[in-house]
Amino acid sequence: MNRTTLSVGAAALVCYAIYRYTKRRDEQLEKARAGGADQAKSRPKLVVVFSGKRKSGKDYVTDRLIEQVQALAGAGVCEVGRLSGPLKKAYADENGLDYKELLSDGPYKEKYRADMIVWGERKRNEDPGYFARLVVDKCAAPVLIISDARRPTDLAFFKDGVASYGWRCLTVRVAASDAARSARQWKFTPKVDDVQSECGLDGLSWHCVFQNDGVAAEA
Repeated sequence: MNRTTLSVGAAALVCYAIYRYTKRRDEQLEKARAGGADQAKSRPKLVVVFSGKRKSGKDYVTDRLIEQVQALAGAGVCEVGRLSGPLKKAYADENGLDYKELLSDGPYKEKYRADMIVWGERKRNEDPGYFARLVVDKCAAPVLIISDARRPTDLAFFKDGVASYGWRCLTVRVAASDAARSARQWKFTPKVDDVQSECGLDGLSWHCVFQNDGVAAEA
């Protein structure tokens, strides 16, 4: 078992422990209400926010985390929310592009990546929490795993949500050496790898850091 798998296992235990705590807390609150007058929309109880550069292995790590949380707590306990999902859907609709291809890791997405970044930044400048709210509103599970936080405003939204939405928040950075990323077909691209969407969260503090330098088949 590699270091990433061990770390994900530890993170899964932490997520499960917090999930159980918040579940008990909510059950106590429901009993205290006794009349069911509060019909507020259900929200995630725990949000785990992942960040990392291109080809660092964020999707691999989040997929393994979901597997282990579900093994501990059962299916339906957690789901992945990708901030790029609603962004890509809106960008595809506005520009007449193939949304499913934009979700892939193939050359189609890379062709439009730079322009999509500029378009997304313009939307975020108008409303920094726009895409994050769309993801939260669609979440039906008590644990929400954000797999692709890229900007300070992304991180701030979920941290601020501790007070405004009442969830708990864990932040995770997936790191990988340039050599490991290159083995996964990463190549430095101007106006992609040197802009805020790739560099905006560099140097920050995280609850957990995964050094994910495994072979390409595992990352």
